[in-house]
Amino acid sequence: MLRVAVGRIPDAPDAGDAVAPMWFGRAEQRRWTRLSPVSRGEFVASRALLRELLQAATGVPAERWDVSAEAGMAPLARTDSAAVPATAPHVSLSHRLGWVAAAVACVRVGVDVECDHPMRSDPAERAALMLAASELPAWQLLAVDERESDLFTRWTAKEAWFKASPPDTAPWDFRHVVARACAPAQANVRTWRSPPLHVAVCCADVQALAGAVCEGVPPAAAAGSYWHVARA
Repeated sequence: MLRVAVGRIPDAPDAGDAVAPMWFGRAEQRRWTRLSPVSRGEFVASRALLRELLQAATGVPAERWDVSAEAGMAPLARTDSAAVPATAPHVSLSHRLGWVAAAVACVRVGVDVECDHPMRSDPAERAALMLAASELPAWQLLAVDERESDLFTRWTAKEAWFKASPPDTAPWDFRHVVARACAPAQANVRTWRSPPLHVAVCCADVQALAGAVCEGVPPAAAAGSYWHVARA
């Protein structure tokens, strides 16, 4: 089981005055009260998308799920429904520049979304800060107009891998992490690119990863790729 989806964050100019959704759990309600109006929109959209995936993956109605909301910690999804095994699905969330992404799997999972946007720094400067030494030569051989997109792909692949890793086992410094394009059978990360989006999901279930689609991204418009991400 692996479900991945992206969606837009609805415009909500009155988000700061709105009441928290009734389907929020207690932890989400507490977190919502401490967020800015803009952050509230992102928070609600990501939590709604995640519940849609949980319902699609398990058949348990979206409102039957309780999702943790501690700042700085990966979300945990729980339900009292007997339709779900004792081990609840693993979940992951991401949001960026008006978009949210969510993933649900039966094993540890990580998802990340990025959007094309003007950058203030030179690509070479950012490459030096996020690529391992073994990745730099191949990146430098790319055509100039391909380098920015490649950085987004590698960044989201590493972020998804980081989120899927057990706590305190993955380095924060991505110069110590290598992402290599590979065949589906060797992959632990799959990426999709459909301008302006870059989406990546990390999952140890190779078969599930190979068969995954990213809901919300038109299949005909998405350029997908497989990666093996690991410590350098």
